[in-house]
Amino acid sequence: MERIRIYFKPIWYNIVRHKAYAGFCVLGTMLTFVFITILLQVAYVILCDTAPAIAADRIVSVPFVLRDNKGEAVKGLNRSDIRTLMNNVREDVRYTSYHYEAVDIMVNGRYDEYGIYFVDRDYWNVFQFEFVQGHFFTEGEMQMPCVIVNENFVRSFFPDKSVINKEIQIEGNTYRITGVVADVSYFAPQGKASLWVPEKFSKNESNDWVETYILYPENMDAETMVRSVTNAYQFFVKTYYNIDKSVSVRQISTEKQFIRKMYGGDLFLSGVGVMIFILLVVPVLNIVLLSMANTSVQTREIGLKRALGASKRTSFLFILVENLLLVITGTVLGILLTVPVCRGIDWIVFSNSIEGQMMLLPRLNWTIIFISVLPLALLFSFLSGGIPAYLTVKRPIIDMLKGGMK
Repeated sequence: MERIRIYFKPIWYNIVRHKAYAGFCVLGTMLTFVFITILLQVAYVILCDTAPAIAADRIVSVPFVLRDNKGEAVKGLNRSDIRTLMNNVREDVRYTSYHYEAVDIMVNGRYDEYGIYFVDRDYWNVFQFEFVQGHFFTEGEMQMPCVIVNENFVRSFFPDKSVINKEIQIEGNTYRITGVVADVSYFAPQGKASLWVPEKFSKNESNDWVETYILYPENMDAETMVRSVTNAYQFFVKTYYNIDKSVSVRQISTEKQFIRKMYGGDLFLSGVGVMIFILLVVPVLNIVLLSMANTSVQTREIGLKRALGASKRTSFLFILVENLLLVITGTVLGILLTVPVCRGIDWIVFSNSIEGQMMLLPRLNWTIIFISVLPLALLFSFLSGGIPAYLTVKRPIIDMLKGGMK
């Protein structure tokens, strides 16, 4: 322990002596890794199967607007249409259809306009939300004025967290809360939803269109699932609307395919890589220049240590460890600030959204932190501290004793 204290004492002394450099290094690293952490967390939500669509590769969406072979809209599909269409799907599947409406609500004396999903009972089997309170609608509750909300809705409208059996007003009617689901990212499938009501209570004031998702069994490939829905869809439109080739079938895809296509597919991965590169390189260049200036102040001291027998490796590590401590401190602060920054973004972007209480990132995925963010922090430290350290220790001792940088 004493040897460790002796080793780190001069490093700590240098950090305290050069407060401006240390502060800039920590601040620059912190800001860099706030945005790198957000970017990697969002990329994980988009590219991987996360709640509520943990089976996104087995969920196939049905186009809710029927178009003819010229792309002209013929009609929006309602629940009756979907039941007829599903009779032609041969596989053993589960499916859900829901209708979306914007309605007026009142909670604890507060009025607001909100988007509500009117769902059937199988919605909770196709999309698997985590319930933190209560449960999904039972068979009996599907006939009762009940509502399920998300955690963010509870935080926004209720002073305490226990809300089961509490009431909210929707279009002047009283609904009882039967469940609370964990928040999910805005970028996840169904990430825009925060209120769910049984389908029976939909008034269909504007239209009766429904969005439909079909959950296929495991061990089926995406091509087979999409072909199954395409065949059923084509048969339906040919039989009932005499349309040979509806362009709507081009929209049939799995949720995983749809999400990736919506965000650019392979270009999204390239974009993430380019953004991470920029977020790393720009601050690295700034810190390298400052580190070189800071190291030049220590050159005579390092040269004296070399003259007294210290190796190049020891001198290199001395400079690198100092930078590593600053970078790790900034990285940890950046990670800790990620959620507060996301809450600020939520407030700016989503606070007035009619769709409901949405979130950029409800929580951090610590696996991404350990396998992606921390390795990037080590790379950041090696580049920003290693380059100036190498340029310093490679110089002849006599030049170092003169001080300054070449």
